[in-house]
Parts: sequence; structure tokens; C-alpha cells
Amino acid sequence: MNTATDAPVLSVTGLKTWFHTRDGIAKSVDGVDLEVQPGKVLGVVGESGCGKSVTALSIMRLIPPPGRIENGQVLFKGEDLLSLSPTEMAKLRGEHISMIFQDPGSSLNPVVTAGNQIAEMYEIHRQTAARANQDKAIEMLEKVGIPDPGQRASAYPHELSGGMAQRVMIAMALACEPQLLIADEPTTALDVTIQSQILELIRELQEQTRTAVILITHDLGVVAQMADRIAVMYAGEVVEESDVTNLFDEPRHPYTRQLLKSIPVLGANQDDLAVIPGRVPSLVDLPGGCRFAARCEARTEVGLAACTESRPPLEAVGTGHKARCWMYLDNPP
Repeated sequence: MNTATDAPVLSVTGLKTWFHTRDGIAKSVDGVDLEVQPGKVLGVVGESGCGKSVTALSIMRLIPPPGRIENGQVLFKGEDLLSLSPTEMAKLRGEHISMIFQDPGSSLNPVVTAGNQIAEMYEIHRQTAARANQDKAIEMLEKVGIPDPGQRASAYPHELSGGMAQRVMIAMALACEPQLLIADEPTTALDVTIQSQILELIRELQEQTRTAVILITHDLGVVAQMADRIAVMYAGEVVEESDVTNLFDEPRHPYTRQLLKSIPVLGANQDDLAVIPGRVPSLVDLPGGCRFAARCEARTEVGLAACTESRPPLEAVGTGHKARCWMYLDNPP
């Protein structure tokens, strides 16, 4: 059981990942702080383009050009991943830190069988015999709930359904029992029944191995089901972080409140669906004040000039609860 004295498996501080484009510098991740404990699930939510996936790829050191990690610290069990050599980082990936990507169709090698792709994890990180690797691969396929795993081990990705391909991805990610698993929209392309099965599978395996999980999604229902804590991202930064109960019962940041209001309710009139007015600001031309100010109902009510002039810090608004909003600070500029 997790205790308060457990050191975090991962601690991200001041992470900045920017993309240098012809139009300017897109600040996709701009000062993100995150922390995840052993055996716990941190949900990271927000609209498309808010920086969730770029944060995950930054932790894995997989940012493609023209992206670049500009600043920050990513401590994995006390070791800064940003200071490691490419060889040292490659050794950690797959063995100690694993990632489940959004689309197994583009992440799995189309010309290598499912079994061989899993077996390769053991070959690279465990240096065990080929026959033993194949046996372990079949064992992992069985563990993730694939029927007739011996036969499916010989199948190529295009011969598998979307749900089975995603299970192969999970089997690869968990093969070496990593201490940290990053799941980036792991159920996006799956139907509702398979989504539920995949999420339950991740939860079961995570509880068995006490793996820390970062679950990235735009689906608030998924994080309500899976997460222990939630970080809400908007325009490249975390605007609120709390345990799952407090966030749903008492959201503090105006963006979080609007996001929760926009969840469709079964049986409700479609005309009653709440919509957040305005647009997400351009990451190339971010406002100097609060990045949500132009869309914020609270700013209109409170009338704080600071909202459009100064960027608020992420500050405590309760026990274990943080929000990036001038409303909660005693002396806004």
C-alpha cells in the first residue's frame, strides 16, 4: 500500500518543450510540473493541442525536430533523464519506463509478428535465450487477455483487431515490469466495450506490479474511473491539480469548471450542452496574462485586470489541491 513517505517515481519540474517553426516558436509545453507516486495513477487531461502528448514524449526523450526540450528537470527515481546520454536513455526505455502509444497500427512493426515484437523486449533488456523469450512473449499475450496466445504470437499486426493490437502494445510495454508506464490515449480508436476492457487490464496489471502510471486522455470519464490524481492542462501548462474526488466535487480553476460542464449527460437535451466560448490561444503568440483569460467567465465577473496582464502561478488552494488563477491569491498584481 502506498504511504505518504514514498518518494515519487517521477518528478517533473519546469519542463519546457518548444517547436521552432517558420511562424515562430510554438511553446507546446511551457513550465510543466508533475509528480507521480509508486502504484498510483496520474491522469493528465485537457483539450487536443494542450501539450499532453508532448509532455509524455518529452519525458521519454522522443521529441522529433523541430521540437526541442529547452529547460526543466525530469527526475526518474532521483536521476535526471534530461542529463542522460542517448544510449543511457535507450537502456531505460522499455525496461524501466514504458509507453503505450495512441495508435498501435502505426506503432507496431508491420513486418514482425506480435510474438517476436514482445520477445525483442526481453532480448534487448534481459539478454535471455531466444526460446525463453518466445515463451515469455506467449505468457504476456495470455496475461493481457488474448485468446489462443500461442497462435496469435505468430500473427502480424494487420491480422489483429484494433483491440488485440492494443493489447500487444500493452504486453510490450509491461514485458519488463517497468516502474513507470505512460499511456497516451490508449483507447482512442477502440469501441466502448474494448475501451473498458483495456482500461481494466491496465488497472489490474498496474495494481499487481505497483507500477506508477501517467494516463493521458481527453476523456474525463476515463480519469474518473482510473486516476488517483488529475492534472488539467491548458495551452501548454498545468492549470489545476488535485486528487480525483476534489477535482470533480470542487473544481477551482474556471477552465476545469467549464470542462466539467461540457460533459454530455445521458438523456439531456442537446441544446443544453455547455460550450466553452472562444478559442485556445496560438502557442506561437501566447497572451502575457492568464492563458484562459479571454474565455473566462470568472474574469468578467471579478474584473481582475491582472488576468490579462500577468501570468498566474500554480498555487495551493487547499490540501493537495493547486490552481493557476489570480482569484485565489491575496494580492494579485
